[in-house]
Amino acid sequence: MKNKLSLELIGWVITAVIIVLVLLPIYSKIGGAFPFYLQNIALIVIAVTFSRYIFLLKHHWPSTHKWYKVALIFIPIPIFLYLVGIFYDFQAFSDERGITSILTGMGHEEQMSLAKYIRTEMVLFWSAAFLANAYMPIRMIISLWRKINKGTH
Repeated sequence: MKNKLSLELIGWVITAVIIVLVLLPIYSKIGGAFPFYLQNIALIVIAVTFSRYIFLLKHHWPSTHKWYKVALIFIPIPIFLYLVGIFYDFQAFSDERGITSILTGMGHEEQMSLAKYIRTEMVLFWSAAFLANAYMPIRMIISLWRKINKGTH
């Protein structure tokens, strides 16, 4: 159990490092002008954490808690709605105002490069979060099925 908690802590540290590495180029160039920091952090946390649980479940502490698995079957429903809202808001912002509207004080080449980076990383992490969120209930049902019927997880 102690090793499983250690692995969980290591997973959260890795998630934090990924968040910093992904958002650092944006923050260093435009500071607080980017309106999607919290949504971006949520996307990264959902994508990385759910992916860890999907692929490494037997090595994490939730693998021994039946009710946690049951909760992870139903939690993706509101998360799905949240993910759709994030993508809609980002797409509306991108279409109506444009990403370059917040990239003031830099050359055209640098604006286009950073705008492409922002769009690419948002779509990448949204896609990863969406897919991991969609597969999470399936993985939890499989894990519960194995635990109940075969005594393994």
